[in-house]
Amino acid sequence: MNPRKETIALLGKHGYILARHGSNHDIFFNPATKVTIPVKRHDFDEDDMRYILKEAKIDRNQTGKRKGSK
Repeated sequence: MNPRKETIALLGKHGYILARHGSNHDIFFNPATKVTIPVKRHDFDEDDMRYILKEAKIDRNQTGKRKGSK
């Protein structure tokens, strides 16, 4: 799974919903925490994923499999 799709899946598991589409970003909102997170639509990589998950306070290591780990 590419980093953008994985990020969107993790956001969804943690209660984030798609608020709106934009030309450069999709905006995800968590109604419980009132946090809004923009997700880039182009040139998305692992660094962007780490930054977004940090802003959303989601620990990737506890939520699912990590590539390359045993």
